[in-house]
Amino acid sequence: MKLTLIRLFTLAVLAGSLSACSGGSSSDPYYQPWYDVYGNYCGSGTPTSGCNFYSDGTKITLWDDPYYSDSILLTYDYWSYTDSWGYRQNYKGYAWLSSDGILYDEYGNALNEMSDTSVSADVIAQAAEKAQQVSQAVGKALAQKYALQEDKGVMISKTLQDWAQLGRDRARTEADVSDFASRLYGIDATKAKGAIQQALATQSEKPLEDMNVDVAAYWGTSPEVSKQILKSWYKQEASTYGIK
Repeated sequence: MKLTLIRLFTLAVLAGSLSACSGGSSSDPYYQPWYDVYGNYCGSGTPTSGCNFYSDGTKITLWDDPYYSDSILLTYDYWSYTDSWGYRQNYKGYAWLSSDGILYDEYGNALNEMSDTSVSADVIAQAAEKAQQVSQAVGKALAQKYALQEDKGVMISKTLQDWAQLGRDRARTEADVSDFASRLYGIDATKAKGAIQQALATQSEKPLEDMNVDVAAYWGTSPEVSKQILKSWYKQEASTYGIK
């Protein structure tokens, strides 16, 4: 049975691939590098020390850097770098400085984490306010593009932003995936997995098409529009499987 868009959506999201996604996982909605620490889109070119987050909130690692090769050498030194929030930091140890300006430690981590000692509560509050403004603007744009109710567009945007923020704070769990599915798509993850199993067992796409109808109803739109939105999110997978 050829994969349809909705089957791809359910397999990619609700079967749990998002719970174990890593930086750059194309299964994440809105996947497209690069983003800053606030979740603002920076562009799809070369990452920089200020714009090296993926859309799911994870950060680039040494092995994803466009200038990485097996022949790079780590150097022990006193390093100075700018963290994700624009503050100067120091690091002593083995590291590699990429040509894109990102400094990686010996474990492959990009050294631009937030510093608890240098970032004030005011800065954190400003970041939260900016994130709220971003989710509102993105949600309104989404609603306008697909003729959704504005509150639905903002809900979708806010849920995606929360998902990205969670990925910055800690590793996501299966419970997180279930909660994400419920909040974003309005469907129960257990029910979705059952639909996948039924579709695979019967070689029928109807259980998944029925689930897309539920998603459309939750978003207040038609099944055709919900498929269009999902296709825009999962266009890389759609291309891989020949879905048009």
